[in-house]
Amino acid sequence: MSTMTNGATITVIATGKSYHTLRDWGLAIGNNNCIGTPVQETFYLDVPGADGFLDYSEALTGRPIFKQRPIEIILGGKMDRRIWNSFISSIRILLHGKRVRIVFDDFPGYYWEGRAEVTEFDRVREIGTFKLSIPQADPYGYSLNDNSTPNWLWNPFDFELGVIDDPIQITLTADSPTAACTIPHSAVPFVVSVVVSEIGETGLKMTVDGDDYLLQKGENRLAELLVGDSDLTLNFSGRGSLCVYFRRRVI
Repeated sequence: MSTMTNGATITVIATGKSYHTLRDWGLAIGNNNCIGTPVQETFYLDVPGADGFLDYSEALTGRPIFKQRPIEIILGGKMDRRIWNSFISSIRILLHGKRVRIVFDDFPGYYWEGRAEVTEFDRVREIGTFKLSIPQADPYGYSLNDNSTPNWLWNPFDFELGVIDDPIQITLTADSPTAACTIPHSAVPFVVSVVVSEIGETGLKMTVDGDDYLLQKGENRLAELLVGDSDLTLNFSGRGSLCVYFRRRVI
């Protein structure tokens, strides 16, 4: 068993409670291929009289679209064989059918999310194993650190894939009625959210690539606000206060 993949932190989203498979349950991960390949959405058109198929998979978005991915973890440990059944029952009650968030010890900067299943329990004397899986997990891994706070979590920071993004807080006044911010590009696209806390009498307008958007109080989340291969610049005008939020992701 690889010492690099011997544990994971599992958070039950509904309760916010977290458990480490090794420290809290004494269960080690026995497989190294826990994170499966994401399933890509494809659309092929069979044209009569033509060789092969026409591939329209990226026609609408200009980029690959992923639907889901499997997460499968084989967990095993040693305990008194008389309590294994009750232990597995408690794990099923805790996790089976619940939406969970998983952070692997050897991939600490990102979490994976979806609805969990507990299956394939087996025991030989004191040694027991079972599978904890998310058959249709979200296709992306999400950074534990978003740009909402300058107080970064350095222990789980991924120095190879991680990017430090500063908080973006903007206030527009009569003296300063315009402002702009630029979000650096990303190999894996992500959507930006603009949260407006205050709007003045003149309102708030955002301009992106020549298109204007009237902002409403609260969260403004638009599919067009996508950071991809190029930097995204948001231009604001009017009166009010807002924050720009986003979370980077990996495949």
